[in-house]
Amino acid sequence: MLDRSIAPQIHNIASLQFPSVERYLLDNGIEVVEVNQGTQDIVHIEVIYDAGRPVEDKQLASRITAAIQKEGTKSFSSEALAEKVDYYGSSINSGSNLDYSYFSVFVLSKFFNEVMPLFAEVLQEPTFPEGELKTHREITLEKLKSNMAKSDLVSYRKITEEMYGSEHAYGYNSSEENILAIQRSDLIHHFTNYQSSDRCTIIVSGKINENVRSIINANLGQIKTTSSNKQFQPPTIPVHQAHHKIHSSQQHQTAIKIGRKMFNRSNKDFAPMFMLNTVLGGYFGSRLMESIRENLGYTYNIYSSLEPLVYDGYFTLNTEVSNELVDPTVAEIYNQISILQNEKISARELDMVRNYIMGNFLNMIDGPFRVANVMKTLSVSKMEVEEYEVIVDQIYNCTTTQIQDMAQKYLQRKDMIEVMVGSNF
Repeated sequence: MLDRSIAPQIHNIASLQFPSVERYLLDNGIEVVEVNQGTQDIVHIEVIYDAGRPVEDKQLASRITAAIQKEGTKSFSSEALAEKVDYYGSSINSGSNLDYSYFSVFVLSKFFNEVMPLFAEVLQEPTFPEGELKTHREITLEKLKSNMAKSDLVSYRKITEEMYGSEHAYGYNSSEENILAIQRSDLIHHFTNYQSSDRCTIIVSGKINENVRSIINANLGQIKTTSSNKQFQPPTIPVHQAHHKIHSSQQHQTAIKIGRKMFNRSNKDFAPMFMLNTVLGGYFGSRLMESIRENLGYTYNIYSSLEPLVYDGYFTLNTEVSNELVDPTVAEIYNQISILQNEKISARELDMVRNYIMGNFLNMIDGPFRVANVMKTLSVSKMEVEEYEVIVDQIYNCTTTQIQDMAQKYLQRKDMIEVMVGSNF
């Protein structure tokens, strides 16, 4: 009989065995990254274009192109396409973030041959109907109006704009002006110049066989397109201090964001900074959660985030507190940072955080679709699996001295941007 009064032995996770993936080229040169681990008869395809904000010729072109592209093709209206795809139990999704555009579809294996031509038509023959663009503008303007009433979103917009500048790909914000400025010709221009086969990677995951590979190549590997040779040259944006207090209609709470510009995953300090961020505010047992939520009771949630981008990155501390608690909360945030700058964390805390992170890494590669998501991150970051494994190893072997050094180097108040959004301003 199992004695449940005895806790199971805890084993440290010393290393990760990243699942094997296959890489090959379609006839037109598009690279396919294949994660063939499925046990269920389902395939997920994600097509990623190096067509995000950094290559835009007009603000919002990337996001709106990806949104409208699946709203009508050469053979189907938006409604007809959605009905056809839904008939086969599938759904086509699209989007764009700061660095790339993506299109994805989940397909039951038995309907793969029927759905792939529909997906290919979205990718290769969109019509960008004027009526769909008009509707999208109206919805986006309403959403913008709603977002501008949310203090947390207003603070995010302001802090990223302050970090990078209002004209930078990572710094500009949606506005009524740039939403209305987008025309159908801008979408066609972005699609033609940047969503091309030479800027494309395909991630395929699930239960894959030769028939699946053949159908993918027949539908996505026969058209070769060449993009504009435009390359993003990120301007040098110095780290600086700034303070902003913005009035909000939300009466009872103030959103607080404190942060600074950082770096991407290739920086030598990324791994130890990742560890520092986790210790400070990156998980439920972090220093900020224990102090400001559990001990002081100032807020329900407070966290820090390290966001690596392709060309840069940023770090932020985030919370919402009652208006009268803004000053003591900010003071305690910097107090916790000061402790990390002046005192090394204990070996016990380091071990706990290390195990938490390694457990998360294991979860990230548990199953084909999660592995595919990691491969997408590596692909857009122009990184190899071996480089990812190096980062994991650096995180595992991070020392208390390195964490203290990162706090001293990157969390100086003189380098921080502070944004407060509330009704008291």
